[in-house]
Amino acid sequence: MRKKNSKGSHLFKGIFFLIIALFAGADFDMQNNVMSISHTDFAINHFSNVKSSFTPDVKKVRFIDSLVTSFYKKGGFNGTILVAEKGKILYEGAFGYSNLKTKDTLNVRTPFQLASVSKMFTAAAIMLLKDKGLLNYDDDMRKYIPEFPTAGITIRNLLNHRSGLQNYIYVADKYWDRSKVLNNCDIPSLFSQNSIKPYNPPNHHFNYCNTNYALLALIVEKISGFEFADFMKTFIFNPLKMKSAYIYCKANDNFVKGSAIGFSYFYKGGLRPEIPDYLDGVTGDKGMYASVEDLFLFDQALYNCPFIKKATIDEAFQPSPDDIGKNKKYGFGWRIRQGDDNKKEVYHYGWWRGFKTYFIREMTDQVAIISLNNRSNIHINSILCKILWYGENQNTEGITEEADE
Repeated sequence: MRKKNSKGSHLFKGIFFLIIALFAGADFDMQNNVMSISHTDFAINHFSNVKSSFTPDVKKVRFIDSLVTSFYKKGGFNGTILVAEKGKILYEGAFGYSNLKTKDTLNVRTPFQLASVSKMFTAAAIMLLKDKGLLNYDDDMRKYIPEFPTAGITIRNLLNHRSGLQNYIYVADKYWDRSKVLNNCDIPSLFSQNSIKPYNPPNHHFNYCNTNYALLALIVEKISGFEFADFMKTFIFNPLKMKSAYIYCKANDNFVKGSAIGFSYFYKGGLRPEIPDYLDGVTGDKGMYASVEDLFLFDQALYNCPFIKKATIDEAFQPSPDDIGKNKKYGFGWRIRQGDDNKKEVYHYGWWRGFKTYFIREMTDQVAIISLNNRSNIHINSILCKILWYGENQNTEGITEEADE
């Protein structure tokens, strides 16, 4: 990732801070508006030590603990999990190792690579800029990235995965010099120099594509003058007190010691640690590390709206008008499911470099289920659905794993 140390860059950052402050007003105090969280351990006998008016459903806690523990003992889980209801943590636990080779144990503050769950944070950065009048969703993205070869793609198209663009990962596999780390700022030239054409015209239909969110992160950099990692830390992670969260970029060599290591299963080779390569310089579509407790703080901020206006956040959970009536719906960084029970679930999952991540929010009853895993051969979707629909007819239709990267 490029460094921005010039005097012009410092001046631009100063102007940017001033704009944020002017638009923010006295009510934009992200540092002080985050609610106080009472943490609980996953063991039931710890509830008596928690100073909170929250009364947990002990039967449900036992059900979750039995389900997760059983899955872990069968080798089906290695990671952390948190379940919350109405702003209170019902259950959290860490199972297994952050590094399977050195046997370093996990805890609920261990940062994991979020893979595609990073996209909801990139969308939040765009929403913050929109809130401050620094962009419009229907702006042509070439207003901010004039060097990109395809015209007519709006920021909204990128957010909704309706750009029609090809996936930069597959383009880079064919054309990029793998001895060099690919960064977000390299993507426009990668596409233009190799005459990469879109699959479809803009807004033709939904097509999940990592290029969209890599370009959105680049737009954040272009508008703010910050590196994407610095912007996220300054305006989202620090204000929301997400203490373990950071954006990893191989070019910056900024892996934080103690973060989980991803392991993938190879035929005849067993589980092996994943090594970041030239694709791990691109962020926004992936690359964010955070703990389950960080993600819980973000979940609560989406209700309390301390850093983005409620109306702006609400729009993130609305599907593209063209998705109405379809099973697959996508908002701004969130997949959307609304079933016959009239309950609205927004969620995302992701996999990358041995990590498998899940973030589910049932918004009607304010339930959050967050699971971070660092073994690629883990499939925990079924037990997360059992937790989500506890006490109801159990089914897994709607929230399914797909080929997110």
